Amino acid sequence: MSRAASDMPIAQRFAEYLSRGGESYTVVPAADPPDFLLEPGTWLELSDIYRNEGEAKFLNSPTETRFSFHGSPEEPAVRLLQKLDEKLAKTSYQHIYDQRGSGLLLLTCQDCAFDEVNLAQVHQAVASFRPTDDRGIFGAAYFEYRLPNEERTYEVVYPKKA
Repeated sequence: MSRAASDMPIAQRFAEYLSRGGESYTVVPAADPPDFLLEPGTWLELSDIYRNEGEAKFLNSPTETRFSFHGSPEEPAVRLLQKLDEKLAKTSYQHIYDQRGSGLLLLTCQDCAFDEVNLAQVHQAVASFRPTDDRGIFGAAYFEYRLPNEERTYEVVYPKKA
């Protein structure tokens, strides 16, 4: 299965979330980048956030049979901000920006042990985040996460709310 096909349910779930605001969005696979077009008139880039590389390999590779939960509670927050900073500075989105305007970035928490302590670290880190090179390509960056025994939640992590 291609990455776009495996990410389609995530993109559709996000489009449903956005559609609660009044405008109805549909998802169309796109040439990478971006990952998807959101109709009407915008686009979506997805990026997964894991606790560490070991967890990413364990969850995505059939040959990985072990994973050890180690590290500090702020690791998901650090990785979130690293990925956000990387995506904000990327030049490869310029062509889609020129065609469709600013897009949306969805950073999806794939950490299977993400909890309230990790979320508090994310909130603290986001509050002091300063991008190294924001090219102005994304209108907003969202963080999708799920706490134990709760529904998925979407929070705007960039730009910060005033």
